[in-house]
Amino acid sequence: MDQDIGKTIDGIRKATGVPYLDVVCFDGYKEVFRHVSGDGATGKERLMMYSCTKPMTVVGAMRLVERGVLDLDDEVEKYLPEAKNAYVLDENGKKTPPKQKMTIRNLLSMSAGLDYNVKAEPVLQVVKTLGEGATLRDCIPAFFQSPLCCEPNTKFVYSMCHDVLAAVIEVVSGKKFSAYMDEEILQPLGMQKSYFDNREVPFAKMYQATEQGKIEETDCKNVLLPTKAYESGGAGLISTVEDYALFAKAIANDGVAENGYRLMKKETIQEIYTEQMSRIGCRNFECVQGDGYSYGLGVRTRVQATDWGLPVGEFGWDGWAGSYLMIDPKHKISVVMGMHLCDWYYVFHNHLDIVRLLYENILKIKG
Repeated sequence: MDQDIGKTIDGIRKATGVPYLDVVCFDGYKEVFRHVSGDGATGKERLMMYSCTKPMTVVGAMRLVERGVLDLDDEVEKYLPEAKNAYVLDENGKKTPPKQKMTIRNLLSMSAGLDYNVKAEPVLQVVKTLGEGATLRDCIPAFFQSPLCCEPNTKFVYSMCHDVLAAVIEVVSGKKFSAYMDEEILQPLGMQKSYFDNREVPFAKMYQATEQGKIEETDCKNVLLPTKAYESGGAGLISTVEDYALFAKAIANDGVAENGYRLMKKETIQEIYTEQMSRIGCRNFECVQGDGYSYGLGVRTRVQATDWGLPVGEFGWDGWAGSYLMIDPKHKISVVMGMHLCDWYYVFHNHLDIVRLLYENILKIKG
């Protein structure tokens, strides 16, 4: 591949002020590009936070769907009785049951009416009572003690949906969330440096971007984990670019890893990237990657092809610290990026610029 792409990426990184940027691209199972740029970059593995956790949780849930032990249209309260306590406030501020009960599909498509307030008073009370040992399952009842922000199945709301989904996975599988994910995904794929917990691991430097465009070094605290024992399905994964690429390229190759492990069926992958917003009449999904995207089951999904190669059905997600996942099932191309920059979207809007550089070269080579 054109070696000048690395220099161009260096230029993009410097122009935006991003201290560190790691990019890897696979065409099928073949690595066709890798470039590590920036602060102390050596090409060695670097552990990064918030590594696009949600798509992996989605795959964990959809494996249960494939087995017939979980259905997308099951009501959440079938697995989590606490969900029976969900309520909304009417125009008079009175508690009232939602018109439609939330389903597993609602959790996957962020349309359950939940919010992302891990500092809500009921959650804080659980933490005060149980301390740092409070688990995800301990916190679940608290999520339904605050009013839903809207009726289920009416709006896309970026929220705790995938944390609740992780709790459903625990109930259905009969295993701790991290143990299930380790057995079903991480270990079979060979992801030896990826974890769903808060163990002490060596992080590279982390940075914070502000609305004013300032970038400064910060600590590595995950603000979306209320306790050390809490395992988040939405923001709990610690991984590396190398490890996460194993997950990405398995999905890009019809769900089969390079080592032969069947992660999921091709039909299940198609269901994941099938657009969901029109199903609920939702018009409020805005993708940080720009126009041409809607939302599927836990992933952004392309609904309008680009003139430079991205097809309808290309999908992925973005981690809070700038990590990026892109899967193109048509061309079997996958791209993973790591940045170590919290709130990256205030200063960095160049993921697709880099993907375009890669595609212009890959498709040119393919003819």
